[in-house]
Amino acid sequence: MLDFDTGSSDLWVWSSEIAGAGRHRQDHRLYHPHLSTTAKKVDGSWKISYGDGSSASGDVWMDHVRVAGVHVHGQAVEVAQKLSNAFLTDGGNDGLLGLAFPKLNTVQPHRVATPIENMLDQRLINPPVFTCKLGHGSEQSFYSFGFIDRSVTRHEVVYHHVDNSRGFWQVDSTAYAVDGKVYRDRNNTAIIDTGTTLCLVHDDAVERIYHRINGAKYSNSRGGWIYPNHERLPEIQFAIGRTMYRLNEVDFHYSDAGEGFTFGGIQSRGDLHYDIFGDVFLKSLYVVFDQANLKIGVAQRDD
Repeated sequence: MLDFDTGSSDLWVWSSEIAGAGRHRQDHRLYHPHLSTTAKKVDGSWKISYGDGSSASGDVWMDHVRVAGVHVHGQAVEVAQKLSNAFLTDGGNDGLLGLAFPKLNTVQPHRVATPIENMLDQRLINPPVFTCKLGHGSEQSFYSFGFIDRSVTRHEVVYHHVDNSRGFWQVDSTAYAVDGKVYRDRNNTAIIDTGTTLCLVHDDAVERIYHRINGAKYSNSRGGWIYPNHERLPEIQFAIGRTMYRLNEVDFHYSDAGEGFTFGGIQSRGDLHYDIFGDVFLKSLYVVFDQANLKIGVAQRDD
C-alpha cells in the first residue's frame, strides 16, 4: 500500500535493496526489481526529504505499474535503498506516490516522468483528472483516476486556477471566516497537500480561531494550540479561489493532549509564505485535480 501525496512528485517503494530488508517482510511488501521480468535499471538516483524530517533515497528502475486499475507502461520506480527511522518504524505504508507537478521530482541528473504525466501522455484516463475523498476517522478514503464520482456530494464542483510555478497545487486563498465574520488577505495562497496531516495557516487566522474557544492556549510542550475537551468550537471557513469552504468540526479535534485538553487540527504555518490545506481540512471536501488544464475542482461535503 502506497501513501498518495499531492505535495510531492516522487514514486518510491520499499525494496529488497534496503539493508536488512528481510526484517521488514512481515510489515511491508517489498519490490524486488531484479526478479521483475519487465524491470530495467536506468541511470539516476534520488533523495527526498519531507516536512516532518523523514527522508528516503535510492536508485531508479523502469517498470510497468498499475495504479487504481490504470496500467502505466515505462514508469520510473524510485527504489528505496535508505530510509530514515521514521519510515523504518512505520508499518503503515510500502512507499509513496507523489501527485504534485513534475518540477518537484528529485531524480538526478534528470528528473523522471511522474505517474500522472505518463497517464496523460499515454491517454490512459478520460477525463484527464484524478480525485480525492479523504474519510473521517475509520471511514474509507479513496482516490480515483479518470473518473469523477458525482455521488460523493450534492454540492457543485467549482473549479479554480492553479499556480504550479513551485510545483505545488497552489491556489488563491484570500479570505477566511470565524463564526461568520470574514477576514481578508488579498495576497494569501495555499497549497492542497494530502501528505500533510494538519491545516497550517498564518498566525492571524490561528489566533482568531483559538480566541473563540474558551480556555484555548498555546502549549510549548505540545508545540501548538490546545483547548479544553467538549468546548464549543467556532464555525471555520477558508477560501479557495472565490468560494468559501467549511471545515468539519469533527476533524478539528486532532488528538488527545492530556489533562482534559485536545490538540487542534489547525496550527501555525510558521515561516512559510503560504498556507497548507492538509487532511484536517481536505476531509471536508471532494477535490478534482486537473493537471493538464492547471485547475482544481472543489466541492463541499456534508458527511
